[in-house]
Amino acid sequence: MGAILRFFLSFFVFYFLIKFAFNLLIGKRWASENKTDRQKRQQQQSRNKIQSQEDRIISYQKKKFESSNIEDVEFEEIKEK
Repeated sequence: MGAILRFFLSFFVFYFLIKFAFNLLIGKRWASENKTDRQKRQQQQSRNKIQSQEDRIISYQKKKFESSNIEDVEFEEIKEK
């Protein structure tokens, strides 16, 4: 039982060391971190942009329209006498 446990522990340690060395050589880990940092900065910049009043009104109307409940209506034809 102890040999099996020792085998699995050594396997996991060896696996994570190889994985770390591989990522270190390729730079995959740091590239992904830099990418997420860039995305966060872009999102903050887009939030900080000053919108004109017309843009705010249009975005509000779009949100209001998208969230409104729409019901099907049946039309009746009115004939003139």
